[in-house]
Formats: sequence, structure tokens, C-alpha cells
Amino acid sequence: MTTTDGRSQLRRSGREMVMPTQALMLRFRIELQESDPLIWREIEVPGDYTFWDLHVAIQDAMGWLDYHLHRFTIFRPRWRRDRVFGIHNLSQDCDDPPGWAHQVASMFTFRNDTALYEYDFGDDWRHTVRLVDAVRRDFKLRYPRCVGGERACPPEDCGGIHSFGEIVAGLATRTLDKDLRAWLPKGYNPARFDPAAVRFSDPARRLAYSWYGDAEAGDDPFGV
Repeated sequence: MTTTDGRSQLRRSGREMVMPTQALMLRFRIELQESDPLIWREIEVPGDYTFWDLHVAIQDAMGWLDYHLHRFTIFRPRWRRDRVFGIHNLSQDCDDPPGWAHQVASMFTFRNDTALYEYDFGDDWRHTVRLVDAVRRDFKLRYPRCVGGERACPPEDCGGIHSFGEIVAGLATRTLDKDLRAWLPKGYNPARFDPAAVRFSDPARRLAYSWYGDAEAGDDPFGV
């Protein structure tokens, strides 16, 4: 959690860590629920990241294309209820606070370290997002960065976790329907993932594109 002046109030081994969020690095582990073998990533992000920033980092690290809606759900012990952060529609009544207006350090603690990240409410991809560490930021490094992970992200719009399992099984036994095989991204290998190959987008540029098309963001919402 954070103080009103933007300092982190994370606790480690019972001791309070009070420092500016800009001086922190947060490490998160993301696991795609029900994936077997498990699809997971570990990323490091700046301590002053918002939920929108974290969303973009998860999209890039996982390999999603940000075609669909998303939301984070995290329990708030002080209020004894869940908080939801996502795309806030300013033109409609919406109780969910916008993810870009709230820092993740204001909600995650070492005792309350886990959130649900949902993406594409049709295919219903559910990810467990867990805070695994918070340390002083190394300003010689560039964040965000992906420091670990295994297995490729499912293809967009493949039908959800169970349909994806059928695709993986069909690839393994070489019984996958010809048309479906042709639909898959070229060279798709569900077992392949290289953390060093991950490239992270500019979350501010992505947000501008989400609201205004190519107005100030340029033609590429994934530009860096």
C-alpha cells in the first residue's frame, strides 16, 4: 500500500518499508489458470506503475495482442471486499475505477499479494498475478523487463483454455485440422518461450490509442 504522499508502505518480515514508489521495483509472477503444462511469466516493473501500466506489461510478456477488455480484481482487507480496476467508460455509468488512476503499490502488500487478471471476457482467460518481491530499483536497468517464463501464450480468439488444450493435443499428435493449423500464427509452437525476446510497449501511448485511435499515439498502438 502507499501513503498519501506516494510512499510505499510494504512490509517485509514484520518491518515496514517506507520509500517513494519511484525508488521501488516490483516483481510479479503471472500464471494462466488451468493451463497444463503451466504457462507463466515473471516480470519486474517500476514501483509507481498503475494498473493500466501493469496490464500492458502483462499483455506484452504473455504475448496477448490487447484486442479485448480486461480487469483486475484484488481483495481490499481494510474494506473487506474486492476492488476492480479496468477500462473506465467516461460516457456511461461505471463504478469500476480506471486502472490508469491507481498505482498497484496502493493495493498489493506482502500479506495481500494476489490479484485476478481477466482478459477477453468471451474466451475468459484468467491469470493469477502475485507480488513476489519488492526491492530498491536498480536505475542502471530498464523496466519493465521479463525475467522468466515458460511456454507460449495461446493464440488470440482460439476459444478459451479448453479449446487451446485441444489445439496443443492436436499439434502433439499431428491430428490438428488442416484449416485450424493454417489459422495458427506462422511457426506457432506451444512449448516455446524466450524471456529475452519480449518487447514492452509504452503504456501511455497504448492508452492514447485506446481512447483516440491514432491521434497522438501514431498508427501503431504498440509503439515504444
